[in-house]
Amino acid sequence: RRAVAAAAARETVQRRGLESHLPRVAPATGCMPRPSRGASATEVVWEDEWNESRRLQWRAMAQEGFSAFIARQPETFRRRARRGVPVEHRWEAWKAVVRLDDRAQPGLYQELLQLENQWTRLIEIDIPRTFPDIPLFDKEQQYSLLRVLNAFANFDPTVGYCQGMNFVAGLLLLVAQNGDFRESPRLEKEEEAFWMLVTLMTDCRLSGFYRRHFPLLRRYLWAFDKLMSQHLPNLQEHFVEEGVQHAVYLHQWFLTLFINCLPMDMVLVFWDAIVCGGRGFEAMLPITVALLQALEDVLLSLQFEDIVRFFKTMRIGEDDIDGAFIGRFVIAKCHGISLSPSIKKRLRAPFGDESCPSPLATPGPGEDKEEFILTPARKQKEHEFVQEGNAEDPSEQPWLFRTYLRQFTEIRRDLPDLPLSSWWGDARENFGQRVGLGLQMRERMVEPPERQLGQRA
Repeated sequence: RRAVAAAAARETVQRRGLESHLPRVAPATGCMPRPSRGASATEVVWEDEWNESRRLQWRAMAQEGFSAFIARQPETFRRRARRGVPVEHRWEAWKAVVRLDDRAQPGLYQELLQLENQWTRLIEIDIPRTFPDIPLFDKEQQYSLLRVLNAFANFDPTVGYCQGMNFVAGLLLLVAQNGDFRESPRLEKEEEAFWMLVTLMTDCRLSGFYRRHFPLLRRYLWAFDKLMSQHLPNLQEHFVEEGVQHAVYLHQWFLTLFINCLPMDMVLVFWDAIVCGGRGFEAMLPITVALLQALEDVLLSLQFEDIVRFFKTMRIGEDDIDGAFIGRFVIAKCHGISLSPSIKKRLRAPFGDESCPSPLATPGPGEDKEEFILTPARKQKEHEFVQEGNAEDPSEQPWLFRTYLRQFTEIRRDLPDLPLSSWWGDARENFGQRVGLGLQMRERMVEPPERQLGQRA
């Protein structure tokens, strides 16, 4: 019965064009894997067998050499990477994709990290605010992050440092250390993280998000509006009616590349698709649309204040979900969301020409780089603003965004009565309907294994 259910589910997935993005059938059982987190005692779990099969594939690629395998079978590598790279192979796979060994210049990092610059003090202020909810990100790890960011500011003073870069560099250090901060950072891994940051910023154009006037951020906001009108017209209209601007959620999603907004295991799956999936940072746009499609029904039922709360607490309760599992299905949903040639042309244009038919490309208040680099006096003013209880005033939304970007732990404590214990718990039924996979709405609903298998496939 399980094999028949698996075959039927596979046929459904193939019809919807998601085959290349979903986990393969576990060879030993003929069954699709499913997440084990929260599984009841009566549920049958095949995740371990699928994970072992997946790790065997990645182990074989690692033994051959990722660079050699990519050169020989690039599409196979990308397809496997879009399903998520095992933690033990993630860093080496990322290095092979960006050809990090060709980019590194021995000895230069040691020279750059010793020089202070005009951003050093700002970096020192922001470092303790990076990963405050990860206890293992201790003083030693923070000092390692400080050296990487300070060295990059010296390497490329035209970019220097902008808030948001601390989360990107911190994630690179995390992945370089095999997914946790348990061991003291080794200098060679720290140096690799630095050159990975340089490569992403320079070769992959990520620096456009952090340059003066944020040229690439403006283009991504413009492109997102185009995609939203095409794929999410009802939600776009609802946001306009409620006065939900990009600053409420989208600026932070793009400036931190989801790192400070979603469960970390979900973020890493997104990054696997971004770095290794073949689309680069342009993949952020389909990912964002697919994620909002999963949340659409929930967001349509909320008013402005609750929408703001919702977006600010998307990481709360992350222990209750399997972020990697849902991340894979968000990536699968991206398969049907493409960028038009005009959008691609605009995103890839040189930064010197910022003309754009969209008003979003016109510089507006609160969008210059100086708005993200605050003096101590201005930081104190924003802190007082939050403490006075004004954080949810719609007219002050730009203050809310900047305050959350820097002091999200304080804002979390201002929301003790938030009814949403987990954003995924409220959105999972909608997500299942949109992906066509029928995921369960409540953990307490236990169904026969055959039906569960068909749903998760």
